[in-house]
Amino acid sequence: MDHAHDAGLSGEDIPRFQPAKRLIVAIAANTTFLLFEVVFGILAGSLALLGDAGHNFSDSFALVLSLIAVRMMTRPATEGKTFGYHRMGILVAFINSLLIILICVFLFYEAIQRLANPVEVKGGLVVLVASLGFVINGSVALLLRRGRDDLNLRSAFLHLLTDALVSLGVVVSGFIVLLTGWTYIDPLITMLIGVLILISAFQIMRESVHILMESVPRGISYGDIVGDISTLPGVVDVHDLHIWEIGSHLYSLSAHIVVDDARLSEYQLLLRDIKDMLRDEHKVVHVTLELETEPCPPGEECHFD
Repeated sequence: MDHAHDAGLSGEDIPRFQPAKRLIVAIAANTTFLLFEVVFGILAGSLALLGDAGHNFSDSFALVLSLIAVRMMTRPATEGKTFGYHRMGILVAFINSLLIILICVFLFYEAIQRLANPVEVKGGLVVLVASLGFVINGSVALLLRRGRDDLNLRSAFLHLLTDALVSLGVVVSGFIVLLTGWTYIDPLITMLIGVLILISAFQIMRESVHILMESVPRGISYGDIVGDISTLPGVVDVHDLHIWEIGSHLYSLSAHIVVDDARLSEYQLLLRDIKDMLRDEHKVVHVTLELETEPCPPGEECHFD
């Protein structure tokens, strides 16, 4: 019996997108506009603007967390953190989504209060500020577009993209107020904004929980991996196979491989072939394999743990 595994998660094995500078630019732009929006939201009496400012505040906080996660994810593995800090990005994505959900609850509450007690909204000022927000948020979102494959960066990207769409919605409400004087549109747009934000937040939360629970990564077929290993020459059986996601699209796998009784040196090529196949076909970068010469006892099944 032999244990074979990759040496670790080296920088050469893991393609990294380093968006730290872009995140810093995004934080600066988002925070500046946030302060601007709060001031003019109060002057215009617009709940939609203030609600968007509240979401922008969550975005600034989320971007700071994302920046911290990006910094920590580049730190090397240690004896205490043998897989490194790749899960930090997943944890931040979960926290970001939870914060957004809490802010949406507040937005819905304020919108209901405004429907019950409508106030005057200065539509022209709302249109001006929201239009500026659409340009700023849309531009900053494009800065992070390249990093969408990473869950942490995708949460930041969706924050900003949603903000751009939200600002566009506020522009529409401002025009409607200008043309019709119907102030109810402001809280109604606010509630629509909340629904859009919730959809994005729940998607990020669901995916981050899926990874934190060490479930089989989305897009990976457990059966296909077992079948691909089993078809390699020299493999008799595969059992106790586990595959999980360390970070966004960074997969790890362990398995017991039953082989014919032979000298260990004869199976070095087999181990290499298995690891090459898993890396090329399934993007698994960290593999731990245990070779066994005894198949499952007759009449018994090898259960997956």
